[in-house]
Amino acid sequence: MTKIVAKPPHPSLRALWHRGLGHTRAARVINLIVLILAIWLAGKVTVWALLDAVAPWQDAALCKQADGACWPFLTEKMPLILFGTFPYDERWRPLMVSVSLIVMSSATLFQWCSWRWQAVGWLFSLVLFAVLMGGGHFELRAVATAQWNGLPVLLFLGTVSLAAALPVGLALALGRHAHNPWLHWPCKVFIETLRGIPMVAVLFFGVFVLPLLLGGFKLSAIYAALIVLVFFHGAYVAEDLRSGLQSIARGQWEASASIGLTHWKTLRLVILPQAIKSATPALTNTAIGGFKDTSLIVLVGLHDMLSTAKMAFSDVNWQAQALEAYVFVGVVFFVLNGVIAIAGRRLERVL
Repeated sequence: MTKIVAKPPHPSLRALWHRGLGHTRAARVINLIVLILAIWLAGKVTVWALLDAVAPWQDAALCKQADGACWPFLTEKMPLILFGTFPYDERWRPLMVSVSLIVMSSATLFQWCSWRWQAVGWLFSLVLFAVLMGGGHFELRAVATAQWNGLPVLLFLGTVSLAAALPVGLALALGRHAHNPWLHWPCKVFIETLRGIPMVAVLFFGVFVLPLLLGGFKLSAIYAALIVLVFFHGAYVAEDLRSGLQSIARGQWEASASIGLTHWKTLRLVILPQAIKSATPALTNTAIGGFKDTSLIVLVGLHDMLSTAKMAFSDVNWQAQALEAYVFVGVVFFVLNGVIAIAGRRLERVL
C-alpha cells in the first residue's frame, strides 16, 4: 500500500511577514523602521543617479541646471581617475597592465588553469608591470614611479601583496603552531607586533625608514610599500590559518602516523587541506579588508584611485562633482571585493 504523505500547508502572508521582521514586537518595529528608511534612501539615490541626472553622453553644460548626478564628469575625467598623471599618449601601457592583473587574479581565484600555468602567468604579469610601467626599455619612454597612479597601482599592490602574504602567513602559522620554542616565540612576537601596530605606521616605516636601513640601496616607494603590505597581511593570514590548524583533532596526526606517514606528508596531505577549508571564510574576509586597506598608501605619497579621483574634481570646472568621483571609485571597489567574496564562497564549496 502506498503511503500518502500530506504536504505541509503554505505559510500565510502574515506568517511570512512576521518571520521576515522578527519574532518579537520590538524586533518587528525596529526592522520595519530600518526597512522604511532603506526604501526611502533607495528612492533618493535612484532619483539622484538616474531620473534627475545628466547622462554621460549629454552636454556637460546641462549639469548647472540639473539636480541630479553629472555623469559627463566621468566621461571627461575617466582616464585621469584610472591612470592618474601617467603620460596621456602612453596610457595604453597601464591599461595593458591592469587587464593582465585582472585576468591573472580571476584565473587564480576561480582556478581556470593549473598552478603551473598560474605561476607562468603571474611571472609574465609582473615582468609586464615592471617593463610597461617603468619604461626605458624596448623604445618605451621612461616614466618615474611618481607618475604610477590609479588602477594599476591599486591592482598591483592589492593582488601581489595578498598573493605573497599567503605563503608568508602559512610559514608564520606553522612556526607559531610548532612546539619548538625557537620557532614558536619569534613567529608569535612577529605576528602580535604587526597586528598591534596601525597599518599607517607600518607603511611609514617601510617607505621612509626601510630604505635608510638598506644603506645605499635605493628602493622605490611602491616596492617598499609592497614589502610592508606582504608582511602586514601575512600576520593576519597566519592567525586565520592557525585557527584552521587548531580545529584539526590531534587524533588525525596519530592516525596518519599509524599508517606510516611522515610529519610533513601528514601536514601536506591530511592537515593543511582541512585547515585551509576551515579558514577559508576568515581568509576571504582578510583578503577583502586587505584590498580595501591598500587605499591608505595615499598617506605615504602614493596615489591610488581615491587620490586620482580627488585630482579629477580638483579641476575648477568640476569641483562640484566630488560625489560622482567617489561613487565611481566605490563601485570599482565593490565589484572587485564582490569578486573576491564570490571566489571565496566557491573555493569553500570546492574544498
